[in-house]
Amino acid sequence: MKPPPAGRFLALDGLRGVAALAVLVFHMFWNSAGADALAAWMPGPVIDATGFMRSGVAIFFVISGFVIAYTTANMRTFREGGRFALRRQVRLDPPYYVVIAGVLLIEFAQTLVPGLVGRQFTPLDVLLNMVYLQDILGVPSVLAVAWTLCLEVQFYLVVVLLAIVAARTTRSEAWRGRVVVWSAAALALASLALPLVGISSGPWVLGVWWMFAIGMLLAWHSIGTVRTWHVVASFAVLVAWASLRQFVLGQADPWGGEWFAIGTGLLIWALQERDRLSASPGRVLLYFGRISYPLYLVHLPVIAVVAGAGFKAFPDAPWAQLLIVLASGAIAIGAAELLHRWVEQPAIAWSKRLKKGRVDAAAARDGG
Repeated sequence: MKPPPAGRFLALDGLRGVAALAVLVFHMFWNSAGADALAAWMPGPVIDATGFMRSGVAIFFVISGFVIAYTTANMRTFREGGRFALRRQVRLDPPYYVVIAGVLLIEFAQTLVPGLVGRQFTPLDVLLNMVYLQDILGVPSVLAVAWTLCLEVQFYLVVVLLAIVAARTTRSEAWRGRVVVWSAAALALASLALPLVGISSGPWVLGVWWMFAIGMLLAWHSIGTVRTWHVVASFAVLVAWASLRQFVLGQADPWGGEWFAIGTGLLIWALQERDRLSASPGRVLLYFGRISYPLYLVHLPVIAVVAGAGFKAFPDAPWAQLLIVLASGAIAIGAAELLHRWVEQPAIAWSKRLKKGRVDAAAARDGG
C-alpha cells in the first residue's frame, strides 16, 4: 500500500468519528443523571441499542493499534522512541489537563451549592491522574473516561520499547520486523488467554492488548511485514475465541466489545485491500473524527452538569428529559469544538514543530 496523502488515513479518521459519537450516545443515555428515568419510559430496544454504543472504545483501540504500529515501523533508537513519546504526550496532555481542571472546578462549585457534595482530590491524586497512573496506584480518577487513556499510554510505550529493543539487538531489517511482530503476537495470545483461565489484567494493558494487536497486524500488512495468510489466520483465531466466550463459556462482553473490535478490524482490512483507507468517508464523519479526542474527554462532564440540572428541573416530564439529554450531547459537541480549536490544535502544532526540529537536526548532521 502506498503511504496516505498528507500522512492521513482518512477512513480511519471517519472511524474515529463513529467511535466518538458511539461513546457520546452511550453516556447520554446510560450515564446521565436521568438514565433510570429514561429507561423507565423509552422502548427497551432503543435503550439496549444505545448500550451497545459503549463498544466504541473497542473501535478506538483497534485504530490506535494501526496508527502506532504504522508510525513506529522505522524506529531505531532510544532517542527516536523518546522523541516519539514526547510528541505523543504533547498532543495528548494539554486537552486532558484542561478537562481535568474543568472537572476540579465543577467539583469545587458543587461544594458551594446547598445539598450538593463535590468529590475531593488531594494534590497527589491530581498529579497521578496527570501522569496516567491513577488506576495502577489506586487513587480516585478525576475523569471517568481516562481509564482508556491510561491503557493507550501503556500500549504505545510498550510498542516503542519493542521497536527499539528489536532494532538494537538485530542487524537484519527483516529480523527487526519479525522480532516486533512475534513479541506483539505473544502478548496478544496472552491477552486472549487471560479471560479463559479467569485471570484479570487489572489496570494493565495486557487485558485489551489483543484489540490493539488487530490494528497492529493490519498496519504491518499494509507495509508488507506480515502476509495475507497471517491476517486470515489471525482473524480465524479471533472469531473462534470470541465464539467460544460467547456461546460456550458465557464470558463475553454483554455489549459486544469483542465483536466490535473484530468487526472494525475486518472493515479496515476490506478498505485496505481495496486501497480505500485514504478515501474520504464524508465531511460529517471527518469532522467528528477531527474532534474525536476532545469530544471523548469533555462529553461526560458536560452531560453530568447539563443532565443533572435539567432532570432536577423536569423530574416528571419524559419528553423534556429526552430533550435535555439531546441538548447535553449538542453542548458536549460544542465544547469539544472549542477545546479542539483553542487547545488541541495548538498542541498538534507544537508536536509537529518538535518533529520538524528532529528532521532539521538530522539534515544538519548530514550536511543537508
